[in-house]
Amino acid sequence: MNAKTIAILLSITCFASASGQDAKKSAYDKIWSKVVWYENEENDVFQKLAFTGRLQGDYHSFDDDAGGTSESDYDWRRFRVGFKASFFNRLTLHSEADMNLNDPSPLYKKLTDTYLSWTTAGGVRIKVGKQSAPFTLHGSTSSKKLYTLERGKVASNIWFSNEYYSGFTISGKKGSWEYFTGIYSSDLGPEFDEAFDYGCFGLFSLGYNFKENLELDNALVRLDYVKQQEDASNPADQPDHKNITSLVTKFEKDNLHLWADLSFSDGYGSQSDLFGLQFMPFYDITDKTQAVFSYTYLKSSGGDGIKLTKYEKDLFSGKGNETSESFLGLNHFFYGHKLKWQNGIQYTEMETTSAGDKYDGWGFTSGIRISW
Repeated sequence: MNAKTIAILLSITCFASASGQDAKKSAYDKIWSKVVWYENEENDVFQKLAFTGRLQGDYHSFDDDAGGTSESDYDWRRFRVGFKASFFNRLTLHSEADMNLNDPSPLYKKLTDTYLSWTTAGGVRIKVGKQSAPFTLHGSTSSKKLYTLERGKVASNIWFSNEYYSGFTISGKKGSWEYFTGIYSSDLGPEFDEAFDYGCFGLFSLGYNFKENLELDNALVRLDYVKQQEDASNPADQPDHKNITSLVTKFEKDNLHLWADLSFSDGYGSQSDLFGLQFMPFYDITDKTQAVFSYTYLKSSGGDGIKLTKYEKDLFSGKGNETSESFLGLNHFFYGHKLKWQNGIQYTEMETTSAGDKYDGWGFTSGIRISW
């Protein structure tokens, strides 16, 4: 990353720090209101047009003690831009493109959210087009709203981390129940031209919120199930899981939150079966500052079927048989999830089936997250 890019990222950080006072809250409202280009609820045809996107930048420093290697750098994690339009009080057209600021030749990479949705009078939402496949704890959490700096190892190994697939979905809530179901193409094409060329997968999710029974602010228990067609011609980066089951829980009361994920996958081909557990308590120190802890454990049924996450893979590109990660983070929200500064330190161990070959290291990441 060049000096100009680093300077921009540091400037964003300094601006955020200087602007995070209560007296400046109205300034954030004014800035973010500029992304709404048109809004008129009384117009029966065209209600709203908004500029949408996210910009995420990281500084990271990681060491692999087992391999004796280390790396530190600044990196643009994500940059996406697009629009969202509302029509006829029921229809939404949303499209965003993923841009590559680290190596902008070319700048455009692929489409992300690009769909048309219709919401019925009863609150049922029907969506068709490129969209996320929300299962597992972090796999069902937008990168704009993560409490850790990246999705954990359960999501990176068991969830389909390409994130956006062409598909058709139906979702909604009824009382304390919530549901989501859909069918997706398993391709990794940047647009729609490869849709359903490599089979498909189905997703069914059903959750119930026990908050009234338990007198909590939130007590969601959700079961996710994914069934994917076995296709040897699948793109190399598409995980070869034919069955995935995930139990997600979110318990919250006042300033204390406890999220957890218990996931199993049934691999095919060379992909072994995986078991994953994530336990993530976090605490709101103030209305702006938050402490987060996360512990993750994964086990492969045979062979080396587990991969590390983004920055660790730069030091150890191989896969392992068993891994654990402990993460401790501190978040500061200047304007909710729309403008936040996240910091985290983590320790990861990964064993492989090869004698003496393993990963054992510490990592630190500090990042600014902006979304609109």
